[in-house]
Amino acid sequence: MDVAIFMTTSPITVTKYTSIHDARKIMEEYNIRRLPVLDGDRLVGIVSKSDIMGASPPDLPKHSIHELNYILSQMTVSEVMTKHPLTVTPDTPIEIAAKLMRKYKIASLPVLDEGKVVGIITESDLFDAFIEIMGGNIRGSKLILTLEDKPGALANVAHIISRHNANILSVVTSRRTTRGGENLIIIKIDQEDASEIAEDLREIGVSVTSRFEEPI
Repeated sequence: MDVAIFMTTSPITVTKYTSIHDARKIMEEYNIRRLPVLDGDRLVGIVSKSDIMGASPPDLPKHSIHELNYILSQMTVSEVMTKHPLTVTPDTPIEIAAKLMRKYKIASLPVLDEGKVVGIITESDLFDAFIEIMGGNIRGSKLILTLEDKPGALANVAHIISRHNANILSVVTSRRTTRGGENLIIIKIDQEDASEIAEDLREIGVSVTSRFEEPI
C-alpha cells in the first residue's frame, strides 16, 4: 500500500512569513498539529505545535495574554520551523514512511509530487493503516495460526477456509518465528463463528486459535 491511500490530501499550509500567532490560531481552528511551510510553491519547512509552544518567552508568567500575542505576532514560523524536512512521494510504500518516521523520530512527513506539496502523512494516518491492514474496522473472526515455513502451507489454510464459504478479509504474516520455527499468521474472515474452520485446521496439524471481533 502506498502513502497516497492514507495521506491527508491538500493539507493546510502557511508561508514562511506567517506569524507564529497566526499559525497557532490555524492549528486550533482546524485541530491539527503540523503545518507545511511554503515559499511560493516550494516546501521550505514544517512547523509543529511543539515548535510554537517552544517559541513562547521563557518568562511567560510575567507576560499578559495581550503581551504574549503581540510577541508571537512579531515572530514568523521561519524562525522556529524545521527546515528542509524529510519528505515522501505519493507512491512511497506506507512501510517505508513508517520506517523513516521511526528512524528519525518524527511525527509526520510532507508528501511531494513533482516538487509540490500534495499531502501529509502523520502518525495517526499510520495507525489508520495498521487498523485497516489488520481488519480492525470489519466485523468478523480472526484466526491466529502458526505455520511451517514451507511452500503451500498458507494455500492449504486458504483452501479449508474456502470450503466453509468464508471470505478472507485480511492476511498478516510475521517473520518473527515461534519457538518451534513456525511463522505467525493472522487471518480475518467474514464469519462470526470460526470454530469449525479452526477444528478442520487442527486436523491437518495447524496450531490455531480463533476469536470474534466487532469493528473498532
